[in-house]
Amino acid sequence: MADNRNPRIRMDIALPPEAINYADRIRDALLPFIQYGIVINEGGDNEERGFIDVEMCGHNIGEVCIRLARWEVGRGKVV
Repeated sequence: MADNRNPRIRMDIALPPEAINYADRIRDALLPFIQYGIVINEGGDNEERGFIDVEMCGHNIGEVCIRLARWEVGRGKVV
């Protein structure tokens, strides 16, 4: 029996402030692969669209995250 499930990669990494250059390098390494992503149930109420977010996380100081940039499958950079 064939398995028709899609392979999926999820990642969420918070880095210390002094590692900001690593964040840029991780983003730059992942961006070329977004072109291979698919949108699941496109146009439906249950649409799932892959993305890469770059944020400055304030949770450690009781504040919200600030999104710096976002790339989405099929749309490219949206923020």
